[in-house]
Amino acid sequence: MGPVPKVTCFNSESRVVDVGGTRLQGSLQSMLMKRMLDPSKQCVLPSALLSDDIGSSLWRKINRLPDYYQTREEITLLDVYGDELADLIEPGTVLVDLGCGDLRKVRPLLDSLERSKKSVQYYGLDLSLPFLQADIKNLARDFTHVQCYGLWGTFDDALRWAKTIKSPRWFLSLGSILGNDFPEPATEHIARWASIMTPDDRILLGMDATEDPERIWRSYHDQGGLFERFMRGGLEHSNRVLGYEWYRPQDWEVVGIMSVEYCMHQFAFRAIQAVQCAPIGLDFPRGHIIDCYEAFKFSPSEMQKMFKAAGLHQLSIVKAPGSSAIYEYLLSTSSCTTSM
Repeated sequence: MGPVPKVTCFNSESRVVDVGGTRLQGSLQSMLMKRMLDPSKQCVLPSALLSDDIGSSLWRKINRLPDYYQTREEITLLDVYGDELADLIEPGTVLVDLGCGDLRKVRPLLDSLERSKKSVQYYGLDLSLPFLQADIKNLARDFTHVQCYGLWGTFDDALRWAKTIKSPRWFLSLGSILGNDFPEPATEHIARWASIMTPDDRILLGMDATEDPERIWRSYHDQGGLFERFMRGGLEHSNRVLGYEWYRPQDWEVVGIMSVEYCMHQFAFRAIQAVQCAPIGLDFPRGHIIDCYEAFKFSPSEMQKMFKAAGLHQLSIVKAPGSSAIYEYLLSTSSCTTSM
């Protein structure tokens, strides 16, 4: 077991480590150029554009909607299995939450660790600095044994930072983050994290395997239009990142699509008329599609194929109670026996 890492934050009160947040503008510009403005590739709005301060505020409302079952049922799962998971986490472990949001999902696990009086460090990764600072500060007040910090930056920033941490590490991918892509790129994303793991490290990966298309559709299409506002906010954010107001709401419609190839829902923007912005080389014809916010629903057998291809062993799997199809997978580069 390595030493608990020294933590350097903005200041003693913020409890947030800048792993790349001050370079965020450049990181987002690069994402947009590679994924949305490259004419040789499928046009996709990077999901990071959704997670500015406005998007973070909207997301807190979305994940509390009655039909948005994913967050609620994953919290229930972690309520049920939190103590068993905490039993598997060694003192001195560093937990890295890859996309912590408002910290609701991880709270049951942290509560279990606190009750067990294990000294561990928790780092929640997010892109919105104001929300991250406030949430981590509030969380830290409730714990003595669990030291709570934030990581401000992107997934790539967090991956680079995690390579410097020598203690046993648990990477938490709650809310269908790792694995949420077409199988080949999803496997590649998982493999990137697997490549830095030692036999003492773990990934706890949550994934939705719901198959009911009506339930899936309702979860993304609320009557109040919060999800559409959330999607459009991503393009409004791109205006600020690129420095040009190329996106105008009246030029685009938002549509929902259920895939016929995979169990997957996605949003897409469709151009109502031609959209051009010469300074950034943007020239979208009428009918042009920008894909956004794909939500894959992979079964345990499908996830097992990805884990194997990424060089990981599935140590354990648990499911949320009742008819829910929310799963958590405990993964390792070692085939040691672990059960919950």
